[in-house]
Amino acid sequence: MKKISDIRLYKSDVPNKDGNSLPWHLDNRKASLMAHRTAMKLREQGFSLGDFDHLYLNFTPCLMAGTSAPAERKTNERSWYRYYDVGVDQGLFCRLEEEETAVFLSAALTEVLITFFAPGEALAAMVQKAAEEAAVKGPEMLMRFKVKKGTKAQATLFLRYLDNGSYWPLLTVTDLEGRELLRQNLPGTRDLSSLGEIRLSSRRVTVNPRKNTFAKELKPISFSF
Repeated sequence: MKKISDIRLYKSDVPNKDGNSLPWHLDNRKASLMAHRTAMKLREQGFSLGDFDHLYLNFTPCLMAGTSAPAERKTNERSWYRYYDVGVDQGLFCRLEEEETAVFLSAALTEVLITFFAPGEALAAMVQKAAEEAAVKGPEMLMRFKVKKGTKAQATLFLRYLDNGSYWPLLTVTDLEGRELLRQNLPGTRDLSSLGEIRLSSRRVTVNPRKNTFAKELKPISFSF
């Protein structure tokens, strides 16, 4: 079972099945931001789509408006994504890029998640709350990304997803009673290569870069508290 990683929005005016052209990216910036933030908040809570982690939501007039279903397009069992189709009428289909439709797109996304991936009231409530938080808080929404517990303190690394598509990390350190000892914004980043292992001592916290080729020139970020 994989934790959810991302949700992406698409559209197509032909049936989404093998032999037809792939759906194309739905260019609605507001809705795409809400979808990614919803996925971030659900990932924080361990939400899973099953054996894949990217949900591709495709809006199409080829399915009855108001209905949704897994796409007929086949994917390899090891693929990390799946298409799910959402039916819309032709008039709405032509307006999907307009910012005003972002609320509808977010609501449709929530409905698909609840219908196909959230059995039971608890998971359904988790999905609803995540979508609402993503919509209301926007770039101020915090996703708990990494936690390091020490004998006397705890360090938490949060992510915020900005409207320009970059992440703005926030590092906090609290004592065991929850009193804040450090609150520090880290440099914005397009990827997460700079955010690897957290090391925590009694008076210092360090965020090391990830151990990969993209991060080999990056330096650790360290603060005293």
